[in-house]
Amino acid sequence: MASRTGSAILNRLLVFVCSGDALFSPGELDGPAGGRLRVREEMDARLSRRHVGERRGMQMATYRTMILGCGPRAHWHAEVYPELEGMELVACVDVDEERLETFAGKFCVPMAFRDYETALTEVQPDIVHVVTQPARRVWEAEVTAEAGVKAAIIEKPIAIMPSEIVELQRVRDESGMEMIVNCQRRYFPQFRDGVVRDVMKKEIGDVYLIRASTKGNLMSMGPHTMDLLLQLLDEAQPEEVWAMAYGVDETGYKAHHRAPEHTFAEYWFPGGIRVLFDCDTEALGSPDEQSFWMHLHFDILGTRGRIYVTQNAGWWYQTEGMAEPVHGESSWDNQQSAGQRDLTQAVATWLDSGVPHLNRFETARGAFDALTGALQSVHEGRRIAFPHTFTDEQWNEQREWMKSCDPGYTP
Repeated sequence: MASRTGSAILNRLLVFVCSGDALFSPGELDGPAGGRLRVREEMDARLSRRHVGERRGMQMATYRTMILGCGPRAHWHAEVYPELEGMELVACVDVDEERLETFAGKFCVPMAFRDYETALTEVQPDIVHVVTQPARRVWEAEVTAEAGVKAAIIEKPIAIMPSEIVELQRVRDESGMEMIVNCQRRYFPQFRDGVVRDVMKKEIGDVYLIRASTKGNLMSMGPHTMDLLLQLLDEAQPEEVWAMAYGVDETGYKAHHRAPEHTFAEYWFPGGIRVLFDCDTEALGSPDEQSFWMHLHFDILGTRGRIYVTQNAGWWYQTEGMAEPVHGESSWDNQQSAGQRDLTQAVATWLDSGVPHLNRFETARGAFDALTGALQSVHEGRRIAFPHTFTDEQWNEQREWMKSCDPGYTP
């Protein structure tokens, strides 16, 4: 039975709709590199102001949405709803009754359910947020698609086992339900609007080496790091990888985010770009960063300069002849809420207008396959070419081998 808590109080304030209209005259884009970056940041602000008016003038559908899973991450999904247009959070689902009622009351969600399939039948939502541990992704996708849901926003990782991504592809192809992985950093302005990517292409010469580093394991912070890397590289896919990994920890969230604790991989991308991918709970990390989860950064080297991007301490670049680097904002603390808002709003925009979502299934699968290729390289002890051929059986063999080699592992 469904319990109903509170009333729906949903304000619709903001949407991101991108137009091709010019925001600046050609002359405004001239000047030194630092000036161009400041102009670009002002352009982001003008876009945000203008998008509100544009969306209000359009006749758009209102989508009924539901959240599956009411744990801490779900709060970040729900908190942005007062700022969304054309999306109404009408139901939530969780097996824990106390957590469910607390969530429904906090966010004024009118319908609360303990059984997901019952909720799908009674609510018939258009969009579902899947904010659960990655233990039943295929089942969740199957029952969601069978209920006629148009789009599912799925927390990362989108899959763990090699076969799961194949099954998710099948569900998507057979049902037409869109799947969006919740890597919201793609919607931070410096990434979404191509600011960092433009500097890579126009200011620092030919990129030849990138160091990508994070402290989470391959399935916790690994998906975020690989996802941003692929966005910076215009969704290019790696050609080869050679990796090493060790260590197993199955405590806490790692019981579901199953991956080696320590992974170091070297990827070869088109154009001769090498990527050193450091995904290790004991990585050196971002300088001066105190929070474990904020250790995510990129060091991008080109023939005429360098870019350094952190998750929560800004980004900068410096080229030949520049006495001082040019700095820009990159702040999880300041940008994550707007990133979640824009990621969510873009789902409605996609359904309305067909504008592809930055986090669509194709990009999510690209990141997952790149990470899985590293695991195959570890398993075979050699450099491998993509596409990978890693199987669930090999994944399980590798996991058991790592447990047997880890003196600190406790069953």
